[in-house]
Amino acid sequence: MNTGNIVEKFELLSGIESSESIKWRSVVDDACAYVYSRIADKPLSASDERRIEFLCAVYAYKLYVMCGKSEVSSFKAGDVTVTAPADEGDKAEKLWQDQLAKCSDLIKKEGFLFGRVVT
Repeated sequence: MNTGNIVEKFELLSGIESSESIKWRSVVDDACAYVYSRIADKPLSASDERRIEFLCAVYAYKLYVMCGKSEVSSFKAGDVTVTAPADEGDKAEKLWQDQLAKCSDLIKKEGFLFGRVVT
């Protein structure tokens, strides 16, 4: 696992600068620990490692959005109205689900898995 790659991908997803991402480093580390604890016991190729690193970054981004990101979705002042695009939380969840599905061959299927029980 290359933590530097994961942090870089997290910064790209979240749109924050390196100086600000330092505040979120423990969340990134926790996301990595969780994802890596669920990896199936098999040797990982370099390609598999990159997929897992991106999955870690996406999970950290999802946590970032859930925990700290707050945006105004609509604002009106007189004749001026500002409306934000689709909710970032929804986008983060969709990205998470997409990447989780793409990495399903690398993740253990038993027990509690990413918010649901798998039998």
